[in-house]
Amino acid sequence: TRHVVDRMALPGFLSGRRFTKIEGIPRQFAMPGESKYLALYDLASVKVMTDEPYRRVREKEGQRPPDSFEAQIFKLPRFARGIYEEIPLGQGEYKAPPSEFVQVVGHEAPRHKHKEFNAWYNTEHFPALMTVPGFLTGRRFRLCEREVPPMVGGGGSLPQYLTIYDIESTSVFESEAFSKASQSPWSDWVRSWYTRKMCAVYRRILPKR
Repeated sequence: TRHVVDRMALPGFLSGRRFTKIEGIPRQFAMPGESKYLALYDLASVKVMTDEPYRRVREKEGQRPPDSFEAQIFKLPRFARGIYEEIPLGQGEYKAPPSEFVQVVGHEAPRHKHKEFNAWYNTEHFPALMTVPGFLTGRRFRLCEREVPPMVGGGGSLPQYLTIYDIESTSVFESEAFSKASQSPWSDWVRSWYTRKMCAVYRRILPKR
């Protein structure tokens, strides 16, 4: 009612969604210990975070009492805020579907393996998942660290690479199509050396259904 609203009134904030984590998802699709709440904002560019309108909002929030959420949010367990640049996949302009659910997956890859990791993800893994019924849209991102340094605290972390899938329901992970799309010799090889740093399924709480 306030935090998201203040940001969506700023130039360059294109969309804002909030989610809460779904418990009980099998471990291979959701790692234990992920943050309970997730907020996703689409930005026109990374400059939005350094331009005057956003700075004024942050200064105003910084003047609120020490017990306000604006003062406390950076101290919450597993807090992490990062700006990510989208990796183009030739899908055209993204429009968030009306689905309630997202799966968020974060990866780390050895520096000398980035080229192969991205080739596998972009040309085999991602296209295969997009053929699975119930996988509506997906986007890949790379962490921006120079323009706006990441902020982490209380055990939070931010992966190098992030993929966000809009899905119809959690039942997509139970299908034979998903099982088939997830497996291949190349996938087995890449999984032998990458690190999955984040994986969770979330249900949308804003905008309300």
